[in-house]
Amino acid sequence: MKLGAHVSVVGGLPRAVAAAREVGCQALQIFLRPPGRWVGRPVQEGEAAAFRRAIREAGLTGAVFAHAPYLVNLASADPRLARRSLEVVEQELALAAALELAGVVLHPGSGGRGGEREATHRLAAALETLAPRIPPTTRLVLENTAGAGGQLGASVAQLVALVPSGGDVERRFGICLDTAHLWAAGYDLANGGWARAEEELGQRVGLVLLHLNDTPVPCGARKDRHAPPGEGALGRRVFEALLARPSLAQLPAVMEIPPGKGNAAIREALQRLAGWGSSFKGRSGPATAPGGS
Repeated sequence: MKLGAHVSVVGGLPRAVAAAREVGCQALQIFLRPPGRWVGRPVQEGEAAAFRRAIREAGLTGAVFAHAPYLVNLASADPRLARRSLEVVEQELALAAALELAGVVLHPGSGGRGGEREATHRLAAALETLAPRIPPTTRLVLENTAGAGGQLGASVAQLVALVPSGGDVERRFGICLDTAHLWAAGYDLANGGWARAEEELGQRVGLVLLHLNDTPVPCGARKDRHAPPGEGALGRRVFEALLARPSLAQLPAVMEIPPGKGNAAIREALQRLAGWGSSFKGRSGPATAPGGS
């Protein structure tokens, strides 16, 4: 895998690439605006050009993603929220294309206290609207969820079904699977859960990104909690087995963990994952090993 992390853009977009290089990232995820705000700061062409140049010089081309802000909810029953969410996703995609990013990662949204069927219909309609507006050089990447609070996309099968049909349309979308979310949604990655997820994923929409997160919650808890790989319920053996899967070779994989001072926690976790991966080099095996530290 191309191992990396979500890194802060404080100090400017090029600084995020520099920080990623400093800790050894081969993949990178960033926010293009604060995750809890609707309005982002304008990115001037000078900064954009420096960022694009930094990506190429770091060898990160094709492995840099943006994560959409958490406020976005395309499944909302509130017309104003749904409309504003659609506008923000379009803005994120346009900026991602200008910055030569591989895609924008999006949580599918939630119907809140309303019915799941109605929320799914609203989300599907929004994605149909977005599909022709996705720039051809980037992708809208749907991420699976833990399933808390009426979240859609806890099932990999449902996540894939949300992608509009049609060859050209499907190529504008991708899938991101988060290991912590899979576990929380009931995919027992220590006992065949990854094989189940891959079977549901199928071949129609490409898996373009992994979120390699551990979690302190029990399997099926429906809670979104992250921990560094090997420091939660999934444990070392689950990540070792995933790193050994030929089907995941060369796939960008980022952690979403507290970075620590000077990104020290990211550096340590990357070194840990790299060590686990090298111990399985040249071997393969399904991600069915029991959890453990």
